[in-house]
Amino acid sequence: MTKLDIENQILPLEFFFQDYNKKKQRTLPMTFEIVVRTLRNNQDARIELPNDNYVAELVKKFDGDDWIEYDYEIVDVEDEYNIFNSFKLYGFESLDKLNELATRIDELCSNDHSIKILQSASEVYMNIDEVLELMESDALELYENQEPDDIAEWYVDEGWYGDISDKLIMYIDYEKMGRDLMMGGNLHETKNGILEEM
Repeated sequence: MTKLDIENQILPLEFFFQDYNKKKQRTLPMTFEIVVRTLRNNQDARIELPNDNYVAELVKKFDGDDWIEYDYEIVDVEDEYNIFNSFKLYGFESLDKLNELATRIDELCSNDHSIKILQSASEVYMNIDEVLELMESDALELYENQEPDDIAEWYVDEGWYGDISDKLIMYIDYEKMGRDLMMGGNLHETKNGILEEM
């Protein structure tokens, strides 16, 4: 087990790659506030997604006007984590699609770490459906406050490169190995840390 000396404390390297599901859980559902405008009379209404009754809410807000089929545009989206705007969704998607995405995001992003994974993925991927599929299959991980050489050392310690004798370990150049990992396409530097697609 590799150990790092941090401020006179010896911590196992695995400490930095602990189970992130234990991070602070969200207590409220994630909501997206959508501003919808009718094209017929330029009237605006706000709704929150995910919402199983958004059609009925909008018909009521627009005085029973049956415009849902075709006669609207989405003019604004607000959410605490700026997810819809990061993926540039609101100008191009239907309300049904936005509601479906909001539901999936709310189910997947149960803690601060999973929200950071989604935010980081928006810097790397253009398609939110692809990102949500990767998250649903646990194929994305975010290493916060880590450098590529830390991840390279962790890979070696975890046996990703097979059993390496103690005599050879001292010759491994983790910095160079980390750079190679970054150029390999599975690791991506983001504002929140290093995002890995597994």
